[in-house]
Amino acid sequence: MERYFHIYNRGAHKLPIFNDQNDYWRFLQLLYISNSEIPFLTSCITQRNIFSIDRVGTLVNIIAYCLMPNHYHIFIQEKSPGGMTKFIRKLITAYTMYYNSKYDHSGTIFQGTYKAKSVTDEIYSSTLINYIHLNPFGITEPDLIIRNKANYFKEAYDYSVKYEYSSLKDYLGEIRPQKNIIYRG
Repeated sequence: MERYFHIYNRGAHKLPIFNDQNDYWRFLQLLYISNSEIPFLTSCITQRNIFSIDRVGTLVNIIAYCLMPNHYHIFIQEKSPGGMTKFIRKLITAYTMYYNSKYDHSGTIFQGTYKAKSVTDEIYSSTLINYIHLNPFGITEPDLIIRNKANYFKEAYDYSVKYEYSSLKDYLGEIRPQKNIIYRG
């Protein structure tokens, strides 16, 4: 039975987990390559060819994602029991190893274990996709509470459509290297 999950976490002490464009790009690469039953070597990841690697036995379908300076959101469909756990462990372990090496850091960079909220109905699913895609507006308006964001939909959309680190552009049909991350079933 396929199940849907909203996976999210933020940096320990609310600190950034993405400090520059290369950090975002590495996470996107790992988002793609971690979604496979076979192990991978992070040393073979290059920005030029990662999205052309043929993955064997994907663990999840990634429906939407957004990477923010100090947190991430990923909406997935689990393809087999335990697929979500295998996927997120590979992703977070690989990114933590990258981050710790790059910044001469040790230990965790995330605030505890990731959260995985079950998504059980279509209305919540649609709301979640919108929430994830409009999340970048929070960079410019961090104090705007969630229920008031609906009053700023046009501003949120205009800002978010220009944001590079979410799947919104894929939904809008823009051709990008990471387009292969998204599932449209």
